[in-house]
Amino acid sequence: MQRQAKNLLSAALAQLGLIKRDSQRLSAIPLSERLKVALAAFIALFMVTYTSLQLADATSTIVLLASMGASSVLLFGLPNSPLARPWSFAAGHIISAAVGLICSHLFTDLALMAAVTIGCVLFVMYLFECMHPPGGATALVPVIASTDSVLGYDFLLYPVALNVFVMLLVAIVLQKFWLKRGLQPTAQKFDPVHLHRDASPLKRLGLQPEDLLSALNSFDTVVDISEQDLERLYYQAQLNAYQRKSGEIRCSDIMSRDLVTVGPNSAVASAWQLLRKHKISMLPVTDTQQQLLGVVSTVDFLKNLQVPHYWGLLRHVNQLLLKNRHNRQYKRKVAEIMVTKLTVAHENDHIAALVPMLSDQGLHHIPVLNDQQQLVGIITQSDLIAALFSNNLVCNNSVNDNLASTKPT
Repeated sequence: MQRQAKNLLSAALAQLGLIKRDSQRLSAIPLSERLKVALAAFIALFMVTYTSLQLADATSTIVLLASMGASSVLLFGLPNSPLARPWSFAAGHIISAAVGLICSHLFTDLALMAAVTIGCVLFVMYLFECMHPPGGATALVPVIASTDSVLGYDFLLYPVALNVFVMLLVAIVLQKFWLKRGLQPTAQKFDPVHLHRDASPLKRLGLQPEDLLSALNSFDTVVDISEQDLERLYYQAQLNAYQRKSGEIRCSDIMSRDLVTVGPNSAVASAWQLLRKHKISMLPVTDTQQQLLGVVSTVDFLKNLQVPHYWGLLRHVNQLLLKNRHNRQYKRKVAEIMVTKLTVAHENDHIAALVPMLSDQGLHHIPVLNDQQQLVGIITQSDLIAALFSNNLVCNNSVNDNLASTKPT
């Protein structure tokens, strides 16, 4: 009985979004995210209605399209759906409204008018690749209104275009700056780190765009997920599968712990000497509590310089090596040149999480933090390669031992 009550409480808390549920159900979305989405929809509808009221004239009979409510559900509740893309939203409403308006001028029978309107709207949405379900409701507005009076073509400008423009503008701003989702990035046709046309390392042996396109084309209808999201889903599934097969190897198992660090007020030349002495290319910058403030690498000494030729570069390096105390570069502090926008790992993260950082992102060193956000280690590409090799060797030996034990004697 107690266990049943506990399960019921857990189910209720999961339904409210107070605890995480491993599911793609809507109830798996956290409560904080639900509240943000609801508030975003509130702001968007308020702005659309308020703007339309301010620009309305005395003869306006329609100020707000009811379909804007349905669109807000898609734009904020299901933002990754192809149905919620900016083009689908804008064209889906405006083109559908035009179709409905034309049909209201061509037909007099309401049943025939409504049927022809929706049939044409669906066909046109396919034609212009702007499938957006609330657009069908927008198309029926002039059809229903025709029972009293036929709407004029200014209906396309007010309220349709105005509602759509304000809603789209508010949605883009909220998605990018508050919900932190932004628009779907365009798929890169080249390596974005090194700017060449080879695929990034993880994609060279994995799922290829043509494989994905071939699988999608095997369906007779459009799958309600973008190609980019589907590729990311497949990639994440690969990492999860590797993590399951490779065992519990954590960052803390392979990281370097005896670290060479530098303070933010240390001189640049001192940091340079540490890099040379220990034959390393990156120094973590920490405070007295081992909180990570940034990193400084060999590239940071040179990236802000305007060196016109090779000899100028050599002269600058020599100035650092000679420790010229009157040199401006020597007097600069590490805090002036360190990088503060960092990619870090947690000591309990599985090593599978390091693969995209050290391959596709082009990083060479990953700082490792603990629960107190203190620097506890550094992982390099060499550390990860050694870990992957050792784990693969152990797995192969285990398989060979199992095969040998099954052979008849």
